[in-house]
Amino acid sequence: MFEFDKYDRRLLQDRPSSPAASYEPESRPKEMSLLFWAEHCVECAAPSCYETCDLYQARSDKRCRRFTFGVLRNRRFRSFRGYGVEVSFKKWAKIETIGNLSMAPVRSVLRYERLLSWRAPAVNFVGSLMSRLTGNADWDSATYRGLQRLVEQRWRKNGNNRLPDAFLLEVYNPRPETTRMELSFLPLAKDGAAKGLVRLGPSFVTTLIFPVGYSRHQIDASLLRPVLTSDGQFKISMIPEADSNARLVFLTADFVTFATKPATAETKKIKCVVWDLDNTLWDGILAEGDVVTPQPEVIRLLQHLDERGILLSIASKNDHASAWQKLEQLGISEYFLCPQIDWGPKSTGIQTIARRLNIGIDTFAFVDDNPFELDQVSHAVPEVVCIDARDMASLFSDSRFKGNVTAEASQRRQLYQEAMAREQASKECGSNYTGFLASCGIVLDVVPYTPEYLERVAELVQRTNQLNFSGHRYTRAELDKILATSHLEKFVLKCSDKYGIYGTVGFSIVEQGSGLVQVHDFMLSCRVQGKFIEQAFFHHLMEHHNSEGATKLWINFRDTARNKPARQVLESLGFRKCDAASDGLLEGEVHSSPDALRCDFIQVRCASGAIEATRAPRPVAAILRAQT
Repeated sequence: MFEFDKYDRRLLQDRPSSPAASYEPESRPKEMSLLFWAEHCVECAAPSCYETCDLYQARSDKRCRRFTFGVLRNRRFRSFRGYGVEVSFKKWAKIETIGNLSMAPVRSVLRYERLLSWRAPAVNFVGSLMSRLTGNADWDSATYRGLQRLVEQRWRKNGNNRLPDAFLLEVYNPRPETTRMELSFLPLAKDGAAKGLVRLGPSFVTTLIFPVGYSRHQIDASLLRPVLTSDGQFKISMIPEADSNARLVFLTADFVTFATKPATAETKKIKCVVWDLDNTLWDGILAEGDVVTPQPEVIRLLQHLDERGILLSIASKNDHASAWQKLEQLGISEYFLCPQIDWGPKSTGIQTIARRLNIGIDTFAFVDDNPFELDQVSHAVPEVVCIDARDMASLFSDSRFKGNVTAEASQRRQLYQEAMAREQASKECGSNYTGFLASCGIVLDVVPYTPEYLERVAELVQRTNQLNFSGHRYTRAELDKILATSHLEKFVLKCSDKYGIYGTVGFSIVEQGSGLVQVHDFMLSCRVQGKFIEQAFFHHLMEHHNSEGATKLWINFRDTARNKPARQVLESLGFRKCDAASDGLLEGEVHSSPDALRCDFIQVRCASGAIEATRAPRPVAAILRAQT
């Protein structure tokens, strides 16, 4: 369910979206769980940020409005709820819910959602009244807090004993351009546990592409199993990529189980096709030295099945190294997941593939030219549909191999590849967290500040709390003065990795000094918390923005009630409190071993060299006083 009670018609400057084409929404869900999707800020530091942030716009419950007009129930769209949910994301907005796996019949959950929606106005009224009577502002958000607790209670009641079939997302994009969003399933800190800098635990992160118009995205439970079967609570978030302003209509955003009908040979749907190689995928026998080449029709069939979300794999009696090398040379190796190329029974290989992909063996098909191999598989695993290679052209029209012609279907192989890459990285790294980060391909861009970054920088310095090293949040007037100070270096940090583009994530004010590089201020988005961006940036400063060959790095750090993660960063990197006698400084933290800050697993790209100091260093606070 969504926060329909926070919709404000006065803020809707244009008309609600209308579908440009017809669409048949998913009608098979038999069960679903109660989720409470709410608007949040990526850099939420509530309520302390409300007084300083230019972006703060109060809702009726005093929480910050991050959706332009709230959440609109748009009945022009069809769904199994009977309407679409229209949302326009503002800067730093995300939509988020606590995960709940307590599955119940769809009608029961929808009836409960309607009941909660009807009660929301009354709870809002009582909460507002109690806030005025008691002076406790928490009462203003009584509806939000109550629904959050309700979902948490349902999660605990379930005990993780049942799993859905999938997380189903049906979306309409009314904008004329494609929208990209990060979808993440991340662990939450356990009750009573300290919220550390890095939350270790099972997770799933991917980038979803919403083309213009309708799209359907089904994240199979097999991909989410590490998250869903863990003993900890988790949250689900959707964030527009690189701070973009998205507008979407959600038809479905739920965990679901599907109503299934007994499959017959004519009606069952194939989810994975396993291929033999010799005289099937290609002409010739590789081990006998033949020049093997696939027929154009085979390549077209691979593309056809892949575009429809049908997974592909291999079960072949061959030498794995030489066969895989040939597949790479032919440019088709990327199509195949969990290939089983060895000298064992092909039925065993197919069962291994099914286990690795975590999908039912009764959704598999096997293509081979050898009658013996087809009979062996048919006898060992009769659930598998066996296809003679001479009949493979029939797969183009066979209804069992129809799949889905959707954006979600075309991304299905990618989702499985990402999940397997994370699993492999986790196995290789074990508890080695930095090893896992190294596999993520993190890129940090350090660019000099220019006016085009003004709005984003203003947002960072006003809202960042957990990784705000000085603890200071600048007003717009203060920021303008700092930006106009010519001898200070101002850096903007942008970040990306193989999972997506995070956009502008940091801002720093740096000054060159005799024997000292001074970081007067450093703010970093919590979106990249725990990725060691701080370490990479500090090392980069000492290596490439250190015109006087300073041997120490000083940072203006001051403890606040909210920046404990910043303190943890400095402690983990070996910073120490300044000593007046040895450092000549009374405040802040200093690091005197630049080589220890080296961070080889993050690629840092820089747009310019350092600015040479032109005057004696002055603290930022003194600059603000002088210009007042």
